[in-house]
Amino acid sequence: KSTREHLLVYWVYSFLIVSLNESFPLFCLSKASGLAIREKNIANIFWGTSLFYLTIHYVVLIEMVRRFGFYKTLRIGAFFSVPFCCLIPLSLLTNRDAPEGTLALSTFFFLSLVYAIIRVFSSLLYTTLPMTINRTVSAHQRGTLQGLAMLGGSVAKACGPAFAGI
Repeated sequence: KSTREHLLVYWVYSFLIVSLNESFPLFCLSKASGLAIREKNIANIFWGTSLFYLTIHYVVLIEMVRRFGFYKTLRIGAFFSVPFCCLIPLSLLTNRDAPEGTLALSTFFFLSLVYAIIRVFSSLLYTTLPMTINRTVSAHQRGTLQGLAMLGGSVAKACGPAFAGI
């Protein structure tokens, strides 16, 4: 695998995950095309997400790398993180009977679980990708490569919120 491909994956993924992180609260707040819930309810979703995340993250990370190795774990992380956000609009169906500005319990659990899964698999990608990037260059070039990766990732993360707001 080439260094360039690894860097592109890191940069594109950084852009996508920041775009998702910025657009999710906007979707929750939107009265026209979202859930139209209050900020407190969004905080509750993130609280539920953290509970699910804490319970499954470590086990999934260790087991996946042990069982599948770095590259398969990287692919699994990419496949089950950002694409999984396509399930978030289904919360409109689970929350349709809830009074405006509130969150149904089923929607709370659904969004908390979906967002936790996105987070867990995103974490898989962010943990295995630097290890695989480092394997593409010799030991004395790793610091420079990581600096370049962080520079590109920072630029991509800076562009994410602007894209999410559109």
